[in-house]
Amino acid sequence: MRDFLRLVLGGAAAVTLFSGGVASAEQSSEVGIQHYSCGSSRPPNLDAQGAGGAWPTAEIDLGARSGSATSCSITGLVLDNDRLDYYCHTWGADDQRWTYVSAFDWGVAGWVPYTKLYPRSQASCPK
Repeated sequence: MRDFLRLVLGGAAAVTLFSGGVASAEQSSEVGIQHYSCGSSRPPNLDAQGAGGAWPTAEIDLGARSGSATSCSITGLVLDNDRLDYYCHTWGADDQRWTYVSAFDWGVAGWVPYTKLYPRSQASCPK
């Protein structure tokens, strides 16, 4: 069932990503806020968690999104026991903090809510 969900969500993500093009990261007018718009490119991998020690995980199954906002499409499914590589975290346009993750075993990558990860990302995305 997990593989089926990944295939379905992955197929929908491919259609979404290839139909809209790539947008650049947008900076909000508020100081300290960096919003990555839907379909934006992957941020730099600044967080060392996952590479050299215990792999962080999601607390629940999560839809990885194409940008740092709930309005962005889901690119794939991150499950609660997936090993995750964190890239960095940022504030989204929806006033929620987001972390860009890659599910190491499946290749699913995208933005997930910062508060649903353990431990939490330590690196802020560039402004």
